[in-house]
Amino acid sequence: MNKANVVICGTGSYVPDHIITNEDLEKSAPTNKEWVQSVLGIEERRRLNKEESTSDMSAKAGIRALDMAKMSPEEVDLLVIGTITPDRMVPSLSTIVQRKIGARNAVAFDINAACAGFVFSMISAKQFLDNNYFKNALIIGADAMSIMTDYKDKTCVFYGDAAGAVVLKKSNSENGIISTYFGSDGESRDLVTTFGGNAEYPASYEVVDRRLHYLIMRGKEVGTTAKRIIPYAMKKALEEACITTDELQYLVPHQPNQTLLKRCAEILNIPQNKVVITLDKYGNASSANIPLALDKINREGKLKDGDKIGMVTIGAGWTWGSAVVQWGQ
Repeated sequence: MNKANVVICGTGSYVPDHIITNEDLEKSAPTNKEWVQSVLGIEERRRLNKEESTSDMSAKAGIRALDMAKMSPEEVDLLVIGTITPDRMVPSLSTIVQRKIGARNAVAFDINAACAGFVFSMISAKQFLDNNYFKNALIIGADAMSIMTDYKDKTCVFYGDAAGAVVLKKSNSENGIISTYFGSDGESRDLVTTFGGNAEYPASYEVVDRRLHYLIMRGKEVGTTAKRIIPYAMKKALEEACITTDELQYLVPHQPNQTLLKRCAEILNIPQNKVVITLDKYGNASSANIPLALDKINREGKLKDGDKIGMVTIGAGWTWGSAVVQWGQ
């Protein structure tokens, strides 16, 4: 195994305290709470509180990760945020968060890779650290899916709001990010998308009347593709790391639904007790899924020095990414 020199030295996460249950969604959308819980495995999800924004969630998750890493915001060299729900189109979410947390010495930018935003951000930041351009990075995945969710549509049951963060540092340790893989395929732009509010369909009364400013998802096609791509992407990172699935202590995946994740785990020959699940309480929080789940098991004390963790995700576009991390500093 190649010596790794970019380690995760802190994790953090944040979810709003406003809970949306399956019973709540039955009141506005054509959905069934028994089906949502038994098939999707989602019991509830979180929604932004009044006067709360994506940057607020990001800042809180970021500060918690920095506290664990014993770093001050002023020490951050690079701040990258994966998101599809920035506070504003301009300026970037990362610069807003930079101001909120006081990371005045950082270079800050966003990455839009849909649900793969966190993994794309982590892989991008790793290159800067590998090349000695920066010594550390704060990576955040954050999405307020409630702002683009149509609560009259059945797809509303999938999504929630959350943020998660990690701090990366250069290190001479044998631990760290062992391998990464990512890719994209732009042939599927209409399967998961929001038409309205941008250059193709600028904001207008017609756009709102036609509900084009809400996210649409063609579930069957999305599920078929995810079932193929998630195992493929994880295998690519495992091959690069020269390890097998038997050597993984945990799989930290995207959180679309439990039925899909069970099938992907079966394809990868990974026992269900190794798959970290957060979708039951938080739904699909897009870019936040992986860092939220990672912070969960980290703060529960489940991660031990030398543990190998697989991360894998797929997002609209398509975009996909994976990584193998050996835990510890």
